[in-house]
Amino acid sequence: MAEERPKGSYTYPNISNDPDRTDVLKNRWGVETHSELRVKEYRATAVRMLEIAEGDGPKGNFDKAHFKAIHGYIFQDVYEWAGHTRNETPIVDGEHVEPIGGLSKGGTSFLPGSRIEMGLDEALKPIRDPHALREATAEQFAERAGQVLAELNYVHPFREGNGRAQEAFISELGRHYGHEIDFSVISKPRMIEASIETTNDPSSHAMKHVVQDALDPNRREAIRAAFADLKDCGEEPLLHNVRTARAGEEITGEILGTDERVATLVTERGVVVADRADLPERLPADEEITLTARSDFSRLGREQPVVEAPSRPTPAGQPQPNLNPELKAIEAQIAEQRSRERDDDDHGR
Repeated sequence: MAEERPKGSYTYPNISNDPDRTDVLKNRWGVETHSELRVKEYRATAVRMLEIAEGDGPKGNFDKAHFKAIHGYIFQDVYEWAGHTRNETPIVDGEHVEPIGGLSKGGTSFLPGSRIEMGLDEALKPIRDPHALREATAEQFAERAGQVLAELNYVHPFREGNGRAQEAFISELGRHYGHEIDFSVISKPRMIEASIETTNDPSSHAMKHVVQDALDPNRREAIRAAFADLKDCGEEPLLHNVRTARAGEEITGEILGTDERVATLVTERGVVVADRADLPERLPADEEITLTARSDFSRLGREQPVVEAPSRPTPAGQPQPNLNPELKAIEAQIAEQRSRERDDDDHGR
């Protein structure tokens, strides 16, 4: 007798034309609207991600089993299938679900479901050698972590929650090898653009630069200064693609804000923050300026903290000790909203 095929579904039946009630993922609360599920999911996963950041999450060897365990830990209170990749047939609401082969978001197609296990093995190759990671400089570490982040995004192994799992995984990797990585300075538009760019061009350094901005305390401070400039103009920082300038890059834009340390410029491709030393002493008013970035932001004077087990990092959402006083007031809000917007797979990422 032939084995019966799975017949369950990840989503509740669509019995309404209301978009808020269409294709809602089955969840442990039985919530059948996107709006309510989004809030409850955020609250539940934020607690679990904080626990991971404090050292209480799954331990492992930074292989695919460890990655799946982190996803399972983050979403354990929300979905029955937490930790299961989309090529599997987990039980949802009492029934096995069909594997998900093709998956795409916003015009970007991800790895076919049948190749996920192989894809995960390939994605994690750059971090397979512990000796290489221990000996790596911060830049070399960012390059390896960026490769992994880009490849995991293309594999997109989970039905939901890929971004949060990836960021938690890379943050854990950083802590293990002495690098504090704070993704609260990486906005959703920034991550989306880097994900698209690296998917279309595997040789792109866009994701390496994302990790560098999240890892280097000087670049983090520069981005937070740009966030403050955006807030002063009535803008929500996390709705903008904000990044630091790279050495050798030519930038054309209008100055949004500046102080003795950094300058925030609005360009055609987003908001770029540059070292103030790379700009002329006298700045034009309400005019575009073109400059060549030369600084690596090291003159800002922040040092990468040494992270050693079993020390516990500062929990996400609390002010970091290296922040300038004027930025401390907004850091908690930025981190909280960044967490709320992370990886809403069914709504754009």
